[in-house]
Amino acid sequence: IHSTVKPVDLMRYLCKLTKTPTGGVVLDPFTGSGSTGKAAMLEGRKFLGIEREAEYVAIAERRIAKALLGDAAELFA
Repeated sequence: IHSTVKPVDLMRYLCKLTKTPTGGVVLDPFTGSGSTGKAAMLEGRKFLGIEREAEYVAIAERRIAKALLGDAAELFA
């Protein structure tokens, strides 16, 4: 769907590698399909994403929301 989708596992590693503290904010000025946002949320970081293409914003929102809902579902299981 997006020409440069990054693996979420790689982006999770980079969130940790940059030493962004848990609860810290990860900024992605070219959000695309939201791999960095999803990774940031899974690593306990906040996320600020910027994307100009409405189609990609919708994709990123769905991916990040699914990651958040997946974590919430595990907490209440």
